[in-house]
Amino acid sequence: MASKRKRLTLKEKIDILEFRTSNTMGVRALADKFSVSKTQIADIIANKDALYKIWAENGEEKRKWTKLQKTETSIIDNEVLNWFSKLQEKNLPVSGPMLQEKSKQIAEMHGFDLKGSNGWLEKFRKRNNISFKSVCGEAASVDEEAVNNWKAKIPEIIANYAECDIFNADETGLFYRVLPDKTMAFKNEICTGGKISKERLTVLLCSNMLGEFERPVVIGKAKRPRAFKKLDINNFPVDWYWNKKAWMTTEIMTEWLMKFDNRMGQNKRKVLLFLDNAAPHPHLKMKNIELVFFPPNMTSHCQPLDQGVIHQFKKLYRTQLLRKAVADLDANSSQPINVLDAIYWVSSSSKNIQPETVKKCFLRSGFRHRNNNVTDVDDLLTPIEELGNLIKVIDNTITENDYITLDDCVETYDADIENSSDTTSMSTQNEEESDEENDGSEDQEIPKIGSPREALLAVKDIRKYISSIEVQNSSLFSNTVQLENALTYEITTPAISKQTKVTDFFQKC
Repeated sequence: MASKRKRLTLKEKIDILEFRTSNTMGVRALADKFSVSKTQIADIIANKDALYKIWAENGEEKRKWTKLQKTETSIIDNEVLNWFSKLQEKNLPVSGPMLQEKSKQIAEMHGFDLKGSNGWLEKFRKRNNISFKSVCGEAASVDEEAVNNWKAKIPEIIANYAECDIFNADETGLFYRVLPDKTMAFKNEICTGGKISKERLTVLLCSNMLGEFERPVVIGKAKRPRAFKKLDINNFPVDWYWNKKAWMTTEIMTEWLMKFDNRMGQNKRKVLLFLDNAAPHPHLKMKNIELVFFPPNMTSHCQPLDQGVIHQFKKLYRTQLLRKAVADLDANSSQPINVLDAIYWVSSSSKNIQPETVKKCFLRSGFRHRNNNVTDVDDLLTPIEELGNLIKVIDNTITENDYITLDDCVETYDADIENSSDTTSMSTQNEEESDEENDGSEDQEIPKIGSPREALLAVKDIRKYISSIEVQNSSLFSNTVQLENALTYEITTPAISKQTKVTDFFQKC
């Protein structure tokens, strides 16, 4: 006899309950009527209240409902759900990886071994009727009227400040060395822990209405990655911070704000800085900076950097990444991209964003200033044809937009930051531990050249090549000559070279 056990959709279960209401039939008769087992009918009747609730809130015809039962980890589900509900009440965005990370923390507290896998996440969502219609967007739907009211207030808020003194700062996650052929895998992976998390950085960009950028902040997982060995971090073109998860924390944000405030004070400037209501953004009173926070649930519409600046930044960054990757392919080189490469690409990418792009993004966000003469905001982004061509060399199946936006949903902070103890551990781990955790075997030290003389010979070869090509780059040739002079000085003047750096021979920009 064939088994009557079969999977029923939510609608089919509701149909059974409705039929039972209007027809007095026992469990056995209902089982025969709908060709299912008696156990299934009993389960449906026992859980009718929950089924009706789910149907009323989200009647999905194809949705299937599993047997409701208590397990030893029910307490984890309840606490995760309570935490999720509290964040929704605050209108804070919550994504799958955040739920998985929280489940692991709670499980550990109760002595359970829960990995918080993708399978657990999917079952948790179904059990609790959670639908991530916008995984990385705002937690609640945007009220267009509220957005328009906020934008109407902005001209009054900024009226007493010059355009150069009106700033917006925002964080974004960055998979700093992912190539197009890995895009889809990274889009679907969890990046709060494990191998994928080692591929990410958090970047804070800050620009004023004129498109003038402050030094970017880059947050990694190691205090001194191997690629930084013997290098002075203070000479980097970015502000480098670190913690166990490469997240923005209140500690890092506070330190950056105080430095920014001091810098503005030294320049005798009073500025306005717009921030979103992210958990690590402190509400501080400062001498030279007035902080203005966007209303909850509106940053995707009201924050200038979200209107296209960050997108353009990633487009420029990934163009540089692919230039190196394609050049390495052509030269049969397998040298990996490391964090040192990333921080210089982050810096140059922010510098190469066109001021006109930034101005249009501010204008689209409602920042209408008396001196702003920009009117056309339709064409916000500067096209980069080179990126599309580079992508095709590696993977012709991935679109340019998919490659640029693959890390737009990456968490940049812990939404439950008040209860988090492992994301602010900047001073609790020693340098060696963090170095091992971040770099693994892939982020190796920069290959060493044996002596200054070997380096000089390599630079001379480069200069010969530049001199031989038909269309010469005068700037590149000039820099090569400067480097050659610096190395020559280092070789011929040993006593002085100990106190002189190669960078002393270059003009500061």
